[in-house]
Amino acid sequence: MKTAQEILNHILNPYNNKLQEKRCLKKIIALMPRKYNKYITSCLLKGDILYINVSHPALRQEIFYNKNIIFSIIKSFHSANQCLNINPKKIVTMYKYKKIPKPPKETKFFLKEAGDFEIKAKKKDLKKKFEEIKNLINSKSF
Repeated sequence: MKTAQEILNHILNPYNNKLQEKRCLKKIIALMPRKYNKYITSCLLKGDILYINVSHPALRQEIFYNKNIIFSIIKSFHSANQCLNINPKKIVTMYKYKKIPKPPKETKFFLKEAGDFEIKAKKKDLKKKFEEIKNLINSKSF
């Protein structure tokens, strides 16, 4: 019988490289200066290009001009024998404008009185029961 660790290794083995890459990218973002990592929404590595999505257009330019910070963080990881699979040659920063969602419009509706309804039953027994219900509702004040 397989242990739980063997089963997890078997399931996650095809995705291990991608998971390791995502962990390393999160570490890189965490080690960046606070004014940068606060506005970074995501990172993606495709081939030799590191794509960084930011939530502010001014920060896009600032990260692009100070990309040597990212390269130095990656170099420090490599010297510690970590994140060796991440070796970007180029860094691209992107900003995409997202509209702030508007609150839903106010819907107006009108309430009818509870005891004011039409009885459409055709059977006498049902019609009698509905009339009793209607009388009970009208007799109680809410």
